[in-house]
Amino acid sequence: MKTCAECDDFPCEYLHRYSDQAMKPHNTKVFNLCRIKKLGIEKWTKEEAGDILDKYYYGTWIL
Repeated sequence: MKTCAECDDFPCEYLHRYSDQAMKPHNTKVFNLCRIKKLGIEKWTKEEAGDILDKYYYGTWIL
């Protein structure tokens, strides 16, 4: 696997400490993995990777 997003157990208990009540920007890691799982890494890279912080902090999004 290249990322956790490819795992059948994603999101797992291991990632909870990074996302559950984590302070920004640490929970962006799990946010990005959710988006990668939904879109695929190629599409995510092409369409979202460059402006992910703006989307995360200021935009509206659906996981």
